[in-house]
Amino acid sequence: MRAVRLAPALGLLAMLAAGHARADTCTASMTDVLFTPVSPIGGANVTTTGTATVTCTWTGIGAIAPFLVLFPNVTVCLFLGNGTNSASTTPRQLKYGTQTLNYNLYTDASYAAAKIWGAPTVAATPTPIILTMTKGGTAGTLSQTVTVYGQLTADASLSAAKTAGTGSAMYTSDFGAGSAAMQYSFVLGGLPACLAGPVSALPFQARAEVINDCTISAGALAFPSGSLISNPVRATSSIAVACSPNAAYQISLNGGSVAGSVTARKMQNLASASNKVSYQLSNTLDGTLWGDGSGGTVMVTGTGDGSTQSVTVYGLVPSQSAVLPGSYKDTVTALVAF
Repeated sequence: MRAVRLAPALGLLAMLAAGHARADTCTASMTDVLFTPVSPIGGANVTTTGTATVTCTWTGIGAIAPFLVLFPNVTVCLFLGNGTNSASTTPRQLKYGTQTLNYNLYTDASYAAAKIWGAPTVAATPTPIILTMTKGGTAGTLSQTVTVYGQLTADASLSAAKTAGTGSAMYTSDFGAGSAAMQYSFVLGGLPACLAGPVSALPFQARAEVINDCTISAGALAFPSGSLISNPVRATSSIAVACSPNAAYQISLNGGSVAGSVTARKMQNLASASNKVSYQLSNTLDGTLWGDGSGGTVMVTGTGDGSTQSVTVYGLVPSQSAVLPGSYKDTVTALVAF
């Protein structure tokens, strides 16, 4: 009786051994993570995303189709190390020449330290990306995508970031064999941990395009009140300019809304448009007229260092007669070119 009961089981094992060969596999790819454009003077963290795609294929078992899945459950683990140009994962760094930028890659948009994408072998950042899939029934393929969140920190490394002359500069870090990998394991029941299975590289690049940038703002230039302009009247204000490190800039002033002339500026009486007062602007006390470079005027030049620089504007109302009492105004536009 035992021989009779064993025969069907032995026959099944023989059929499985001679049937369709099993080769359950997973593949993974990762898009590059690109921060662009990045301004060194933006003053805020810069965020971006990348996408990892995992595809797993179940070949199934049996002598003829449909081929049944023997191990329906798979766990896929995506591990991440330092990347090139980084000494650790806290923070990771992008590099251009000798300049570095601090950044990191995260498993969610909280950008919390506990969510830094890492690996169990990295004590500071032990959290990998873990995906699970289950394929019931017959052989086939399943895919999953996962979003990776990048954040470039608005710290001293960003405000000091230099570019290539008047162009942009690309700061990079590469991930490949030894720094980014996928490991997977198929099982019959439950879901395995990230401890065993085939391992393959997951190559991608993180990079940031740092651009030359400038911001400019100007305060009002207010001359003191007076009943007569029998003597010159002077006042000062300032222009605040912030430019990328090493970015050469020049600041021009247009001719104003009243006269439209950089060499013959006028302020207009707010109550009587036909009455005007002449005035001058310069970047030194009673110096060469500040304008747009035409008519003998000069433009103020400088070089950015990532911080806000203050440029003094000197105003002069020359002595003049027959001026109608009242408030006078002109609107001048300051332009920074870099």
